[in-house]
Amino acid sequence: MAVPGFVLLMALARVVVGAAAVWLLVRLLRGRLRRFDLHSDQDPGAAPGRDGRIGPLLLSSLASLGYLAMVVWGWRSLVRGWEVLRLDPGPDRLVEGAALLVATVVVVRLINRSLLLLLERSLQRLGREEQTSTLRALAPMIRALFWGLGTLVFLQKQGVPLGAVYASLAGAGIGIGLALRGPLSHFINYLTIVIDKPFQIGDLIGFADVLGPVERVGIRSSSIRSLSGERIVIGNEELLQKTIRNFGDLPRRRVAHTLRLSDRMPAEKAAAIAGLVEGVVRAHPPATFDRCHFIRFADGALEFQFVFFVPDSDVVVYLDLQQAINLDILGAFQSAGIDFAPPPQDPAPPRISAAPG
Repeated sequence: MAVPGFVLLMALARVVVGAAAVWLLVRLLRGRLRRFDLHSDQDPGAAPGRDGRIGPLLLSSLASLGYLAMVVWGWRSLVRGWEVLRLDPGPDRLVEGAALLVATVVVVRLINRSLLLLLERSLQRLGREEQTSTLRALAPMIRALFWGLGTLVFLQKQGVPLGAVYASLAGAGIGIGLALRGPLSHFINYLTIVIDKPFQIGDLIGFADVLGPVERVGIRSSSIRSLSGERIVIGNEELLQKTIRNFGDLPRRRVAHTLRLSDRMPAEKAAAIAGLVEGVVRAHPPATFDRCHFIRFADGALEFQFVFFVPDSDVVVYLDLQQAINLDILGAFQSAGIDFAPPPQDPAPPRISAAPG
C-alpha cells in the first residue's frame, strides 16, 4: 500500500510537469504564429483575441483545456493510489463534474467568439461592412443559443434525466413561436432587406405610384421621402411584395426621347436633324450620344427618336442634363426654322343621327 504523502507528491508532480509541458507547447505554437504574422498585415504585438484572428483564441482555449487535463490526470493518479478516495466516490464525482463544467465553459466561449469573428470577417470580405451592426445585434441571441446547448450537454453528461426538460422546451417553443409569429415575421423581412439588399438607404426607388429616396430601414417598416416632400412609411412585408424599381443602382441611365416635327419640313432639313441633335448632346458631357433616327410618318408629323446615356445614377444630374439638352435643341430648331408638329388629336366620337320619325 502506497504512503498517502508519497501518492500526493506524485500527483502534484504530474500536475506540475504536465502544466509545464502544456505551457512550453503553447509558447512554441504562439512563437510560430507570431513569426507567421510578420509576413501578414496583422499586428503581431496585439493582444490575443483582439487582432481579428482565430489563432490566439484557439491557443488560449487549448492552453486552458491542457491545464485542466493535467489537473484531472493528477487527480486520477491520486485516486488510484489512495484507497480512501476509491472507497468514497463522492469527491471523485465532484472533481469530475467541476472539470466537465470548466471544459464546457471554455469550449462554449471558444465557439461563440470564433463563430462571431468568422461571420464578421466574412461580411467584411464580401464588402458588407454595414451588416456587421446587424450581426452585433444578433450576437446575444447566438451566444444564448450555444450556452443553452452547452448546458444541456453538461446536464446529460451528469446523468440528469432530460426527457421532461426536452418536453418542456418543445411546449415552450411552440407557445413562444405562436406568440412571436408577428415579430418574427417582421424580423425575417428585415433580414431579407439587409442580406438580399434590394435597396439601401439613400437609393432612389419607385413602387406603385411612389418615387423617392430611402431614408430608413427598420425592423418593421421602411421610410421613403417622396419627391413631393412627404414621408411615406410602408411595412417591410408589404414593400417586399411589390415590384421595386431601384434607380439608385443604375451604372448608367438610358434616356430616349421622341420628337414630333412638322410634316411640311423639307427633306434637306429632315436629313440634318440627326447631326443637329448629336451636336447638342455631345456639347453636354458627361452625356454620351447613342443615336438619332427618323422613325416614322405619323398623322401630321414626322417622328424622330434620339437616345443618349447619363453615366450617373443621381436623378438630379440626369434631370439637369435633360433640361439643358432640351433647351439647346429647342433653340437650335428655332434658329434653323424647324417647327414642331401639333399634338395628335383624339378621334372625334361617331355622330349618331336621329331615327326618322
